[in-house]
Amino acid sequence: MPEKKVLFVVNSLSHGGAEKVLSLLANNFHERSLFSVEIVLLENVRTYPVSEEIPVTAFSPGVQNSAIKKLLMLPVDAVRLAKYVKKSDPDVVISFIFRADFVNILSSLLTRKPTIVSARVHTSSTYQGKSLGATINKFLIKTLYPKADTIINVSQGTQRDLTENFHIPEKKQCVIYNPYEIEKIEALAEQTPDTLPPLQRARTFVIVSRLRPIKNIEMIIDIFATLPEDTRLLIVGDGPHEAALKARVNVLKLQDRILFTGPQENPYRFMKQAAIYLSASNAEGFPNALVEAMLCGCAVISTDCPSGPREILAPDTPFDALLKEGLEETPYGILVAVKDHEAYKNAMLQFLEDQAKREVLAISGRKRAADFRMETILSQYARKIEEVTATT
Repeated sequence: MPEKKVLFVVNSLSHGGAEKVLSLLANNFHERSLFSVEIVLLENVRTYPVSEEIPVTAFSPGVQNSAIKKLLMLPVDAVRLAKYVKKSDPDVVISFIFRADFVNILSSLLTRKPTIVSARVHTSSTYQGKSLGATINKFLIKTLYPKADTIINVSQGTQRDLTENFHIPEKKQCVIYNPYEIEKIEALAEQTPDTLPPLQRARTFVIVSRLRPIKNIEMIIDIFATLPEDTRLLIVGDGPHEAALKARVNVLKLQDRILFTGPQENPYRFMKQAAIYLSASNAEGFPNALVEAMLCGCAVISTDCPSGPREILAPDTPFDALLKEGLEETPYGILVAVKDHEAYKNAMLQFLEDQAKREVLAISGRKRAADFRMETILSQYARKIEEVTATT
């Protein structure tokens, strides 16, 4: 039996990059007997699979949509978590996503258990507005994050942001990228979707994403209206911006060329149907789907947003040397300045018109994606957990 126990805490296990990474880590810690694992969900929503041998406890039966109620529940959930921790006695508590992070840190003030939080997004970009919710979240991050024993950032960009804009001590932070089960992804990609019309792969683009305004998918739809009529676009996922995106497609009369598949348990088989993967986000943390598309053989185009895409596609350049305009051909794909409509269109046309370039970048991209192999990332997490539990 593993000597140490890890307790994961997250809002839920619904669709999302952070939730996927947590489920992967939990399953692999358990299957490889690295640590004993338990999971606490603030809300009992489960999409990603977790081994039946891993105990999962939920504090609330369903999703809480009210921001005010979520805020008011923070101390309540912190007390609940503290009671659970005192009974379960894990060696470390690791949380993913801000609300779970706040609950974890508040709970640790009662339990004194070692605490790790996982910073998943570029915080300043996510909360750049002056709304009440953004203001409260930024205050809580500045106030609570320094009390965690360690902050694991998903990219160098998220770490720089927390250091410079939220005054989190750099000595408390580190960077560990997302893990990928490469062989499993490649095998799932070989399954053929039975819900698609015949597609010409070289003329097909794909997006796999939560459909939210920050992803800027509307810009891609607008560009697509100007591309040759034999091109197709697959949009895999759902989210709060879905109705607006479908309305835009209808206005532009692109219903026959842009296909919404909804969320998919196996998105990789849809990636495999396309030659080109698109991401136009205004901000990221570390874009899971970008690396997954590279593993599925897509050539990729991404906005050079904070943070993540440059670290993936141009790792030998400064991670904060972001484009202000235009595009940049990197060893593993094409980066485009955020919201640069014309440059993004040019990148799409390059891949449509230059098959040799597209295929070279697809091959190199697949090799780059192998750097994020599960075994590599697991060992980094294991070392950090051992370090935190040995010194607290």
